[in-house]
Amino acid sequence: MADTAQICSQCGWSFDMEALKKNTCKKCQSVILVCSVAYLEKFEKPAIQKYITQYSQTLKSDPHNHDALLAIGICYLKLGLYEISEKFFDKIIDLHPISPSGYYYRAICIFKGNRPRVASLPLTRKAEQLIKTSIELEPGNGCYSIVLAAIKHDYYASNGMKMPDPTPDVLIADAKSKHLDKLEIKQMISLLKIQA
Repeated sequence: MADTAQICSQCGWSFDMEALKKNTCKKCQSVILVCSVAYLEKFEKPAIQKYITQYSQTLKSDPHNHDALLAIGICYLKLGLYEISEKFFDKIIDLHPISPSGYYYRAICIFKGNRPRVASLPLTRKAEQLIKTSIELEPGNGCYSIVLAAIKHDYYASNGMKMPDPTPDVLIADAKSKHLDKLEIKQMISLLKIQA
């Protein structure tokens, strides 16, 4: 994210190349580039708002900046502002159609903070298709399969419906051989209000 201000949005410290490579501010240990909801786990609204301000500045000078669009969308998603966040994810899908993150996070926005089991079938199928697109674009990321399994189980099993293929068991078994970010999965399950 070369166009982003080279100072920490949380403490104002100037970055050096080592901090940029590690994606962590040396002074306050905050993440520099938000590229997952897992990075925002410990942040409250005022800290997330600082990230939004920083990424908004980047988007003023480069409205197509993928990293800034993704980061600001994730920040709004974490704040529960689904309608705002989905605009950023839609823009990623339009401008950067090979980016799996846009599809993945856009799928979560569909439920607007509610459990999948209370959504309509068309909305659930739309979310499934978005996550399947993420899986096709980045097959090595097991988080997508786990979240899709959770959505399918919560919707179909909780509503007593026939489970379409691939089943959650198949998705989870497949995900075990891939990269899994357990904190990301935990955060996404929390956003979906699914109880383990």
